[in-house]
Amino acid sequence: MKLLISILFGLLLGFITRKLVNWLSINNYKIHQKNPILEVTNIMGSIWAFHQLQSIEAFIFCMLVALLCGISIVDYNTYEIPLLFTGFGFLIAASRVVFNFSTLSAAFWGIFVGAILPLAIIGLLWMITKRQGMGFGDIHLGLVLGTWLGPMRMSITLFIASSMSLLVWIFVSLLRGFDKDRALPFGPFLSIGGTGVYVGSFYYPDFFYLLMLQ
Repeated sequence: MKLLISILFGLLLGFITRKLVNWLSINNYKIHQKNPILEVTNIMGSIWAFHQLQSIEAFIFCMLVALLCGISIVDYNTYEIPLLFTGFGFLIAASRVVFNFSTLSAAFWGIFVGAILPLAIIGLLWMITKRQGMGFGDIHLGLVLGTWLGPMRMSITLFIASSMSLLVWIFVSLLRGFDKDRALPFGPFLSIGGTGVYVGSFYYPDFFYLLMLQ
């Protein structure tokens, strides 16, 4: 019964996310009806969550995964992150504090690591190089992930996302030729990194606990 509910909930979240993306139609981008990536991703996330987490936290995880999946697809195709998605994402992530799955202090420091610190770095780089390394949509996404993950897991997420984006940039450059101005959307890397770190911290809590003590 739990498996059936998980599958149905994942399908519902995928359907709603698709409708929202197509309704926003950022730069006229729409997800084709025959593209099942949203449904498959949300079903997988929903099955894992409802078999591993408490009911309320499972709902929170599933809704965040749906939003992150939508953000990743839009950012990959348009280089823009929907403010509507990050706004909903922040409210959902902040609800973890309300339900005592996290603390206000952890959420605050997560926001500092995920949004405030990168914003300061962007400002400093702009003053020195007159180039912007991250978009403000990435900052909004960092705020959501920081609220959800807390400071330590957010730090690891930034490291993983940066490493993945660098490796992909090198791979693309090898295929298409070197171009120092080539840009890659950072939202998908942040989303994948954040979700992976959250799941990893569930299976290896001692490792993350040791990192916090360093």
